[in-house]
Formats: sequence, C-alpha cells, structure tokens
Amino acid sequence: MSTLLKQHPELAASITYNPVVVDFLQNSLTDGLLYWNLLLPTESWVNAAFWQTLGYSPDQVPADPAAWRACIDPTDLATAWQRAEVCAQDPSQDFDLVLQGTYREGSPAWLRCRGVVLRGDGGSASWLVGALFDVTKEKHKEAYAQEVATHYSSILSNQSVYILKTDPQGNYTYVNDFFYERFGWEHDLIGTSSLLSIVEEDRPKCLEVVMQCFQAPEVPHQVILRKPYRDGSIKSNHWEFKGILGEGGELKEILCVGYDVTLLLENLQRAQHLLDVTSQQNLRLQNFAYIISHNIRSHSANLTSLVQLLSEAKGKEQKTMFLQMLTTSTEQLADTIVNLNDIVTINNNVSKPKALRTLKTEIDKTLEALSVLIRQHHITVEVAVPPALTVTVVPAYLDSILLNLISNAVKYRALDRPAFIRLHAQATPGGVGLTVQDNGLGIDVVRYRLKLFGMYKTFHDNEDARGVGLFITKNQVEAMQGTIAVDSEVGVGSTFTIQFHENP
Repeated sequence: MSTLLKQHPELAASITYNPVVVDFLQNSLTDGLLYWNLLLPTESWVNAAFWQTLGYSPDQVPADPAAWRACIDPTDLATAWQRAEVCAQDPSQDFDLVLQGTYREGSPAWLRCRGVVLRGDGGSASWLVGALFDVTKEKHKEAYAQEVATHYSSILSNQSVYILKTDPQGNYTYVNDFFYERFGWEHDLIGTSSLLSIVEEDRPKCLEVVMQCFQAPEVPHQVILRKPYRDGSIKSNHWEFKGILGEGGELKEILCVGYDVTLLLENLQRAQHLLDVTSQQNLRLQNFAYIISHNIRSHSANLTSLVQLLSEAKGKEQKTMFLQMLTTSTEQLADTIVNLNDIVTINNNVSKPKALRTLKTEIDKTLEALSVLIRQHHITVEVAVPPALTVTVVPAYLDSILLNLISNAVKYRALDRPAFIRLHAQATPGGVGLTVQDNGLGIDVVRYRLKLFGMYKTFHDNEDARGVGLFITKNQVEAMQGTIAVDSEVGVGSTFTIQFHENP
C-alpha cells in the first residue's frame, strides 16, 4: 500500500472493498485482466476487457472461461505458466512478459502481462492476477524500425563507400562490410585503434582533422588519407569526418565516410607530369628560339660580312686574314650545330627505354676515364656509394651526367688548396639520391641562380668552357624524370644533388 493510502486508512478501506472501484480498475486502466489458479492450473479466466481488446463484441465472447488460452500462442502460454511458478516460489521475482495472441480477425496481437501472485494467510501462493496491455502498435513500430535499420544497413554495406565510427579515443565502434572486404580485414576491428590502419606518414594529418572534430563538431571536415590495401598496395581515400555529440553536448563519436580516390589522384599526377613535361618542352623551345634567333643569325651575318670583305680584299695578306677569320667563324658555327644536335638527341630520346645499372660501377668507370687528370692535379676522391645500389636510367645519359659533373669538379678546382671530390649516394623513397661535392671555385648562386643550367652560361674564365655541360646534364636528368639541384658558394665549393626516380 502506498504511503498516501497509509495516511488515509478510510480511503484505503473504501477502495479495497468498493466494487465500483474494482470494476473501474479492471475495465478502464488495463486492456484485460487474467486470473489464474496456481493450485489448479486448468482454472483460469479473463475479464470482458480482454475480449474487447481482441475485437470481440459482448455477444461474441466464448462461454468457456478457459477459451482465452486458444487466443495465446501455446509456447508463450507455457512460458507464462513457468514464470508464474517461479514467482510463486520466490516472492522477489517479477511477472512481466509479452505474450503473442491473435485478434479475432486473425492478425497477431501482442499483450504485455504484468502479474502479481496472491498468497494465503500462510504465505502460500494461490492465484496469479495479471494486468494485460495491448502493445501491438509498439511491437509493429519496433519491427518497422528494425526493418528500416536492416534495410539501410544492407544499403550502406553494399555501397562503394566506407562507413566507420570511432569513439573519442579513435577506437573503432562501427565498420561497414565494404571496408572489411576492400582492405582485406579478416578479424573484428571493433575496439581497435583506427590510427593503426593508416599509413604512418598520414597519421599526423588524421589527428589534425580529429582535433577539428572536437573543436567544431557536427561540421564535416575533409581529408585524404592512405591505407594499405589487401594486395599490399597503398590506396588513397577521401574522408569526411564529423563529430557526433551526446545528450550532454560532449563529443560521443566521430563518423567517417570515405571513398577511393586512388585513380583520381593518379590521373591528376599524370596530368601534372604531362604539364611539367610540356612546360619543359616549352622551355627547350624557347632555348632553341634563342639559339636560332641569336647565335645562328649572328654566325650567318658574320659569315656574310666576311665573304663580302674577302671579295673586296686588296692584296694577299688581307685575303689570308679574312680567310682565317672565315675559318674561325665556320668552326664556331659547327660547334653551335653540334650543341644543337646534342639537345635534339636528348629531346628525341625522352621515352628511350631505361636499364638497371649499378651506380658505383658506373662511377668507377667515369673516375677511371678521368684518372690521369685526377692524379695530375692531386685530387682526393671519396666515394660513399653502396656497392649493390642500383638505378634505373638511360645508360648513355648516366655516363654523360657523371662525366660532366666530375670533370667540372676537376676543371673548376681551387688552386690554393688541396682539391677533393666526394660522391655519396643512397636509396630514397621512390628512387636514389646522388650528390657530387667539391671544394672548388664555387658559383655565386644568388647572382646566377636563374642562369645556372642555361645554354652558353659560363661562370669562370676557363678558356675551354662552352657553357653547355650543365644545360645538357639538366636536360638528361629531366628526360629520365629526375631532378637536379645545386648548392654552391664562391671560394668554398659546389654540391650537385640528383634524384633518380625509380617509378616516375
């Protein structure tokens, strides 16, 4: 009895013994009442509200008091009796079950039955009184919600998108089937760290976006991350992270939706590479235009003038002088044409097949070819290149590059100190890096940076300098999709760094 009724015993007595109140409770507050004799199980009945709930009119109610049993699923009926026995044995147990029944027109009905065991003076159980509530609508809603959840779960699992959820610590709380299938995960990822499935170099980028989810939840944050694929390859994926808040406003989960953009990025890289090649070709065309418009035309004009002067020469001595000048001009023209031929050859061999070469072996060959000059000038040579290190190159270009850089180090050595040349190479991500260092005259890179690899650019006063070596070297490196850079200081020396790419 409630505290209030205890405070008003006259009201409690009125309710307890008032048939009006009992009828009201039976017929108005429930969808039916069940009376079940625990000492004689065959004896049981339900009230009129039960039949009305199942769609029976007063004149359709069966005469047999036990007819209600036929309206309840036999399995649920047996379960209800077993539960009643448990409650009869143990007063602390609750009787609260959902029973499946049948409406009069044949459709299923679900009735929640909450019961109480009545006991005699000795405490022995005698009757179970159950209050029935029609929960069919709630069951239908629950079934529909489950069906919708299953439906959308199936859709999401069959879409070509990854759907993940993590807790605020970054541990998986949900992973869709497509993610498992795509990345070949065979064990359950739930509860494991999502960060471990990301390429290590991309993890700081991922953490940065996670922090954005904390700072600005409920807002999408974009990022591209790489993950290892089941065949060992690395796939790039575009992800949208979104922080999900709990009822208290705290970050409860992070929803991550992603899709594969590997092909898109590869196409962008190809497009960028094509753009770079086109830019390089345009630069070479500009060089050609300069050479043709300036050098060739200069030679042509000079030759025309010399021929005219020769035709007008007076005396043998004058003719001999003009003939010598004519010879010098034709030799210079020949040199220019040879240089042009070198450049044309490089440009025509951009797609020339590459071959695998052991870098130290090729360096040793070049040093052997220059050994006389190296010994003659007492130059110390240090080679720090792993014997097994290989590069994929156009062999003729590699020979030319090594010869140009090492011979330049010899040619432009400092005469006031012992000279050295140091070659160092190592494997790098995606290729091989090679440096050629000397302590020679050096170049003023601040002054000449834009001209370092230009055609006919010289920076010292050597008589045999043509100003094409570095130009050709750069063209050969770039023709193999490599890069070359220089760090130099006047009076200190120069360091050329070349990056050979294995899979450009």
